[in-house]
Amino acid sequence: MNNVLTLTTKANQDTSQAANIIKAAYRQVFGNRYLMELDVCTSIESLFMNGDLTVQGLVTALAQSESYRRLYLETNSPYRFVELNFKHLLGRPPNNQQEISDHVTRLAEEGFESEIASYTYSAEYLNCFGINTVPYTRTNISISGQKTITFNRTKAFDPGYAGFDGSKRATLLTSIAANTNPAGMNVRKSAGTSGRYNISWISMQQPATVNRSQQRSIVSYSSLSATIRSIQAQGGKIVAINAN
Repeated sequence: MNNVLTLTTKANQDTSQAANIIKAAYRQVFGNRYLMELDVCTSIESLFMNGDLTVQGLVTALAQSESYRRLYLETNSPYRFVELNFKHLLGRPPNNQQEISDHVTRLAEEGFESEIASYTYSAEYLNCFGINTVPYTRTNISISGQKTITFNRTKAFDPGYAGFDGSKRATLLTSIAANTNPAGMNVRKSAGTSGRYNISWISMQQPATVNRSQQRSIVSYSSLSATIRSIQAQGGKIVAINAN
């Protein structure tokens, strides 16, 4: 489960919480990458600590910084850059080829800062995180409202808590282009898990005295898709999927 951090007061009124927010924002925006002293954006931190930026503004400024440009735009293909922007700023993988194409086009025609703003000032961002919550990877713990393939793609491009986004290769290129699960997902395990998943779901086919019943299924990854299909076939509603 992600530790969701939300700032409920002005940063300069709760400096301890503000420091935690800054740390979490760096971790999320820079993909858990270790940053050298020259990569740290002290002027942006100061604006936030002074109460001049919301968390949304902090995230946007970090992602539009020269450090982010140098580490992720200048060293990657446009496809990989967009893929990482979805992960870092919206907490999910791209849904389809059209999403990627739209962002690659925006990057080429409108530039780096416009591309970043298109995530952090989008309706999706505001609906999911608002203006005072640090973004987090949403689709690695729940597929409610999402397709199963989104969960699979999240697992494929998530290096785990101890990893970082240092790969130069577009992880989901083939999967999204062909609309298939990422290669190797049947054998891949996330760091720090046993490779088993806890599916929480609601059964809609109960006796008349009980309209809904919370259910739980614990399965291996190889059985995950089949179990989800079975639950949905009997009218069940997936609430969340968590790695054990």
